[in-house]
Amino acid sequence: MFFLKSIPANIHYYWRQSLAIYLLDCLFLGLATIILGLIRLERHKLTQLESQLANFTAEEKFAADHPLKTLLHSNQTVLERYQTAYLLLIIIGIIATVIISWLAFKILTRDIETFFSANWTRTRVTLYYGLTALCLLFFAVVTISLLLLVANQPFWRGLEAINHYWHRPLQAMQKAPKTLNPLFKNHLTDFSSHSLLNPTLHNSVKQTLTNQIFGQLWQAIISLAAPILMIGGLQVSRFKKKYLRGESVC
Repeated sequence: MFFLKSIPANIHYYWRQSLAIYLLDCLFLGLATIILGLIRLERHKLTQLESQLANFTAEEKFAADHPLKTLLHSNQTVLERYQTAYLLLIIIGIIATVIISWLAFKILTRDIETFFSANWTRTRVTLYYGLTALCLLFFAVVTISLLLLVANQPFWRGLEAINHYWHRPLQAMQKAPKTLNPLFKNHLTDFSSHSLLNPTLHNSVKQTLTNQIFGQLWQAIISLAAPILMIGGLQVSRFKKKYLRGESVC
């Protein structure tokens, strides 16, 4: 009950710092959502492409060997770039969170010393500030989730535009899709060379991919939450030792 009352008061007292942390959380989670969306989009395209190519014989695929290799290589290369970008974002997020958390606890040393004077334990102090930071992170998660749900259609249109930009090796093929005509020679299908290069993203697929993004966003959330609690525990323990030795923690 104490935490339920004091954490909102703490956020209100440090509202400028709280707002800055909330906006940084939103920025990080927003970027994570975009990159996860690009990863899911590219995986969907690659899966659909492989599924469609399974309809052709080995001879038909050999007849269009070079453009097909270019098409597959382009999709795989772009997917690897997105995955690398996501990994770098997580690493940067962890490093930034460690630095910001360390500096934040340095600023709060006088408050922490006051809590020690009131016989607060290290665990209680760590939980107090850790839950405050997690509360701001929760608000950021809710904000990004609502934005994704409300602006779902523009979100996916934007991702398709970004994805199209990164497929520059396919621009020549997209301008001249007839390069894949040997694949369709004497073969009736319910799709064309255009659908291989620019598959349509239906609303049902968008909803599925959106759900997959929500299913993976926990990785980004943990990459922020874990360093906050870890640094909080280390800093409070260090301050507690100094306090017990009779030294000022400031």
